[in-house]
Amino acid sequence: METTKPLTDVKTSRHATRYFFVGIAVTIFNYVLYAVLANLIIKNNNLLWLSNLIATTITTIVAFIAHSKITWRERYVAKTSIIRFFIWNALIAIIISPSFTQLFSLLTPLYELAFNITNALHLPFSYDFILTTGAFVLTSFVIMILNFLFYDKFVFPKSIYAKSESSIKSSPKTKISIIIPIYNTAKYLPKCLDSVLNQTHKNLEIILVDDGSTDNSGKIANEYAKKDSRIKVIHQKNAGQSAARNAGLKIATGKFVNFIDSDDLIANDFIEKLLQPYLNNQKTSLSICGLRYNWLKTKTHKDVFINPLRPRKKFESKKAYILYMLAVDGRLYSSVNKLYKKEYLKNTFFDETIVFAEDTKFVLNYIKNTPDKSDISFVLEPLYFYNYGTPTSSMQKTATIWENWQIQYRDLKTWLGKKPTLCEKFWLHLIHLRWRISYIRSTHRAKP
Repeated sequence: METTKPLTDVKTSRHATRYFFVGIAVTIFNYVLYAVLANLIIKNNNLLWLSNLIATTITTIVAFIAHSKITWRERYVAKTSIIRFFIWNALIAIIISPSFTQLFSLLTPLYELAFNITNALHLPFSYDFILTTGAFVLTSFVIMILNFLFYDKFVFPKSIYAKSESSIKSSPKTKISIIIPIYNTAKYLPKCLDSVLNQTHKNLEIILVDDGSTDNSGKIANEYAKKDSRIKVIHQKNAGQSAARNAGLKIATGKFVNFIDSDDLIANDFIEKLLQPYLNNQKTSLSICGLRYNWLKTKTHKDVFINPLRPRKKFESKKAYILYMLAVDGRLYSSVNKLYKKEYLKNTFFDETIVFAEDTKFVLNYIKNTPDKSDISFVLEPLYFYNYGTPTSSMQKTATIWENWQIQYRDLKTWLGKKPTLCEKFWLHLIHLRWRISYIRSTHRAKP
């Protein structure tokens, strides 16, 4: 089960700006490293080239790590891109560095001035060192500027994204069932429904399940159903969110299914972009997008799950990869920011007997029904807007009870099976630690 590339790329200008500042930092690092090697470790003017070579090699590795952590974290990085990265920088250094050494040697007054300054400051720099350093600094800045101008065209050519960009228009024939459980959210429901009706993908089946609301939520649902034939409304006695979602699942007729909470919002292209991985890759079994947490009281927000996760390793079991995701990331815990394939939802329903982590249990049971070699795809954009601070989104008391976390952990062990591998056990223990920390944080936040 492997992650797939994001459907959109960070804007070139934004990435280039990041690269520019990273390049400055790397250039300074390279210069300091070269100075240390040439004057404190190797101390031989005839071996200045060796100092330069070692400094350049180490800096290239540091630059690669910096790009991976800073500038590539929101981009799909193919193996060919990594190879191009090294070739690109190596070629520039090999071609430009000798040329600039010769050029700088012609600028006698310039490097003589530099030498006189270092002597006045009583710095132990040799004449040859000043010459090589000057050429090196110029070379570094030229490399940085060339990367700034041409980096995207060489290292990340647009052809890499051609498949995603060319198929951005989703198939209008694909029917999507959206299930929205409703309970006393009359204040937020109209905006939620408007965001659903304004989707760029129009072939929708919108199932509203009024779970015994005591405010005007049921009435609002009926009014919207009169205006749009795609909306179906179910009224039932209050039985909880899981029961409401299950009621919607039982009548859903779409090829794909999505869940939305009635006090949240979605981007206009939410469905369209979640559908793209299925259209681009027949092996996709689950599509997940990022979330935007909106804190209503402070009017602030935070985008999460917009960074790629590593793909499943060649000999890694499906369960081990899922456990890895549960341990290092929280995007599998919720049921709302995902698009499910209906054929894998057979006999998969929300557990109505539990009041804690029912979303996670549902997602794991769904994944269990998917083929072993299928893919999980990540759409690295915050397309689902979770409104934190509504009556239904406030901190639940169930998270402050450790027994609930223990029950969830036992369910996870049952899902894993009787004979877990050593790798699966490792991730299982990390998950237990993560949940222990989450429990402590929940109890701390719940204090008045």
